[in-house]
Amino acid sequence: METSLIDTVAKYFYFLSLDEQVAVGTSFRVLSEIKSQGYMDLSHRAQWIALAHRYRDKIKKIPRREWVLSPGEKGFSFPKGFDTSGWINFLNNGDVQEVEAVLLSRILNLPDEEVAAGLGVTIGTVRYRVGRGLRAMGGYIES
Repeated sequence: METSLIDTVAKYFYFLSLDEQVAVGTSFRVLSEIKSQGYMDLSHRAQWIALAHRYRDKIKKIPRREWVLSPGEKGFSFPKGFDTSGWINFLNNGDVQEVEAVLLSRILNLPDEEVAAGLGVTIGTVRYRVGRGLRAMGGYIES
C-alpha cells in the first residue's frame, strides 16, 4: 500500500480527533475500504477524501480512551515547543467544514481540485472555506 496514502489517512484522522487510538482504528477501517475498492494509487486521492469524509462525524462519537505506548514505540509527535493550542481551539470552536478544508488543503497539502472532487463541492467553495478557516484559526491563535 502507498506510504503516502497511509500517512495522509492517519494524519487526517489524528488532526480531526487529536486521539491516537481513534486515528489508528479509523485509519485501519478506511484503508481497508480503500484497498477493497482498488483506490490505492495517487490518482485516486479524491476517492480517499470522499471515504475519509464519510467517517468524519463518526469519530466524534467514539469514546476516548487512555492510549499507552509500549517502550520503544513511536506515536504521533510534534517538534519540541510546537504549540497546538490554536489548532485545538479551531477544532473545538470552528466550523466543521472549514476545519476539514484547512486540514485537507493546507495541512495535508492536497490539491484544491482533488479536495473539491472528494467533498463533492466546487473548487471555489473549497477555497472559500479555507480562507474563512484560516482567518478563524488566526483569531484563535491571536487571542
